[in-house]
Amino acid sequence: MFSGAEKLLFAKASKLRKQQTFAEEILWNYLRTKPFGFKFRRQHPFSVYILDFYCYSLKLAIEVDGSIHE
Repeated sequence: MFSGAEKLLFAKASKLRKQQTFAEEILWNYLRTKPFGFKFRRQHPFSVYILDFYCYSLKLAIEVDGSIHE
């Protein structure tokens, strides 16, 4: 499920979960309700990346661009 993510990436993901952007917060408030029965994880370590949101059963990653990219 984590596809070879390094331990350091898990620490970084934990920090990012505590510092969500406004856009991530809005989407997480919806995804945490398990829409259509699908469970999503936020700030999910995967290989050398941290995915904003990930649904394992769908193999679906969602990346959200917030105000940090303006």
